Amino acid sequence: MIADEVRKEGFEIFKKGLVRRLSSNHFIAKTASAVGWQIVEIKQGKWICDCGTGDEWCVHLYAAYLHRTTSKIQPEPLDESHLKCRYCGSPDIARCGFRYNARGIARRYRCNDCQRKFSIPHVQTNPGTRPSELVWLLNEIGMLTSKLTDLLAEVNDRMELASDLTENPPSDGSSLVGSESDKP
Repeated sequence: MIADEVRKEGFEIFKKGLVRRLSSNHFIAKTASAVGWQIVEIKQGKWICDCGTGDEWCVHLYAAYLHRTTSKIQPEPLDESHLKCRYCGSPDIARCGFRYNARGIARRYRCNDCQRKFSIPHVQTNPGTRPSELVWLLNEIGMLTSKLTDLLAEVNDRMELASDLTENPPSDGSSLVGSESDKP
């Protein structure tokens, strides 16, 4: 059984993109607080990590396991006869190539009414989701959470800078806002 703390830390490593696949059985994973990378490999069906924790499941193993699981997700067959533009809802769409991204290849479509292009999500979620779709969804939530955390940290830094500037104006006599004498 995998401990909750190992799951949380492993998911954080996975969510931050600190896992790389070297071959079908070899991965490298980096702990958020560590400097080096740990080698994770699958030998005779058993996951092995060189971090030296001695635990059956360490954070590196769990992160590599999540990475391997999400990379195996295959797209479901798509019925294009009922496909509509995601922006205007028009059924008048045409294929226009592919998008190549981290999750593989996605089909691109172009709406003939609004002229916008869109991709079909790699995995369609439905009420009877399978475990692989759940892992993919958790990956997407993790990426959104990571981006929101970074954005909130940036906003917080800017607000602190603005409050520092209003509380302690520059001492050289200049102001943040131009005065009437500065205008031409």
